[in-house]
Amino acid sequence: MSCPPTSPSGWRGRTRRSSTTSTDVAANPFARATAWSLLETIAARHGPREAIVFDDARLTFAAVRDRARVFAAGLAALGLGRGDALAIWLPNRPLWFVAQYAAASLGVVVVALNPRYRAHELAYILGQSHAVALLATDRLGPVDYLDTLEALLPELADAVPGELASARFPRLRHVIVDSEAVYPGCHRVSDLMAAGTLAPAAVAPDDTFTILYTSGTTSFPKGAMITHANCVPHGWNCGETLRLTPADRILHALPAAGTWGGVNIPLTAWSHGACLVLMDVFDPLRALMLIERERCTVWNAVDSMLIPLLDHPDVGRRDLSSLRTGGVAATGGGRHGLLEEVLERLMPLAFQPYGMTEVNAMSLLHELDEPAADRLLPGVWPAPGLEARVARPETGAIAAVDEEGELQFRGALVTRGYYDMPAETKAAFTADGWFKSGDLGRRDHKGRVIFSGRLKETLRISHHMVAPGEIEDFLLAHPDVAQAFVVGIPDPGSNEAPVAYVIRKAGARVTEEELRAWCHGKIASFKIPRGVRFVDDVPRTPSPHGEKVQRVKLRELALKEFVR
Repeated sequence: MSCPPTSPSGWRGRTRRSSTTSTDVAANPFARATAWSLLETIAARHGPREAIVFDDARLTFAAVRDRARVFAAGLAALGLGRGDALAIWLPNRPLWFVAQYAAASLGVVVVALNPRYRAHELAYILGQSHAVALLATDRLGPVDYLDTLEALLPELADAVPGELASARFPRLRHVIVDSEAVYPGCHRVSDLMAAGTLAPAAVAPDDTFTILYTSGTTSFPKGAMITHANCVPHGWNCGETLRLTPADRILHALPAAGTWGGVNIPLTAWSHGACLVLMDVFDPLRALMLIERERCTVWNAVDSMLIPLLDHPDVGRRDLSSLRTGGVAATGGGRHGLLEEVLERLMPLAFQPYGMTEVNAMSLLHELDEPAADRLLPGVWPAPGLEARVARPETGAIAAVDEEGELQFRGALVTRGYYDMPAETKAAFTADGWFKSGDLGRRDHKGRVIFSGRLKETLRISHHMVAPGEIEDFLLAHPDVAQAFVVGIPDPGSNEAPVAYVIRKAGARVTEEELRAWCHGKIASFKIPRGVRFVDDVPRTPSPHGEKVQRVKLRELALKEFVR
């Protein structure tokens, strides 16, 4: 199927899910819903059905709704109301989603904090978001969250709960801890749950639901403002694409701090009455046990989860036959043939979507009845409510078919901008209103929009634009290569030249000369790495979708090691 053009410049999300089923936006029952009104609707329709499974806890939709009502009353008792910001610094636990939907019912904006953040990231986001309250856990495994808070908030030790006065964070008044222990200056969650119930506030679809911070691998994060209208209808549309029903059970281990784990997956599941099976810390054996015990049918996952699960000795001894589909992505380097292995051994209808914080997860996605090879292309069809185009980065002109350029987006899924950053917001959009993703992609002859890599990471070799991923994927085919990362260095003859940082497989001894010789005759000569360094690992930074490689630091290292 091809994607019908809306104009010579853009391609609109299709209205077909398969050859027989329509996903016309006009038929979306949550087209003008808020996150809270969706939960109320589903709780009324599927109240006794399980919404969340976590360890031994099993919460029905009615229970999630009722707990959120009570927690909302607790937030209101602290003085939080429409437009205030509640920062959530929790792992994937039922409380994360109870608090998120409680906030949604009041018009309180959730600021999502990655549970792996430490003092540096936490300080920046708490300050930039103007958070009024912080909800946190006290411990996660060996990590003591209160130690970090005490370093950031020395005033907390002597504060009366609710009367925090921090010179560094002047708007922050409340710290709420998910613990029965009493910590100085902090409220307990259980105290908030004793406040009774409260009628929901008048919240509109165009109100901000959450602020999601970009992962910031190249600069300080920016907080994308995501409205209910940006994400709620899209969640239902994604559920239609995945063909979800109330019988589905979704293994959910992606951090709730991101667009995929905290916004899209819950909305996708709950809009169809399906259940989330939560993991607060990913462990491959635990994941295998949960898939088997809960008969999970859907799993959205990244390579840092997929590889240890596929390599676990128990994988062949567990009944994983219930798994059907899910979005899969290689955010941390992957390995050769990983996604094909997922299709063969785990999920026969898995696919590789595209998404980003500013335009939602699953903003480009697949039909499940596409051939397997097509479903492994990163992209490819704009979701309903989204238009996509490919533009030449130098001129802004529309790229030709199969010509690579910048992916640009317009429509209901796109953020209206970054919180309290007017200059950055203006710079993110073209004069005619398209969001500039900073990603490289192309439109093929079938109308599919295919992601290639980050535009800023693209190598300019003579007159060629080369995505590092193209060279990396080739190097991964070498039997001794576990992971490969390519960056560019200045070259007087060709402008840039590629160099590679390679992680060998255990026990492998391939040399730089052998690897470069293996490339000759198989890829274009200008794509062969000018130099190779073998390393144990590369600089990485935590993100909601697994650890991301810090390309800027890697290039800085390459400039020191390769440029004389």
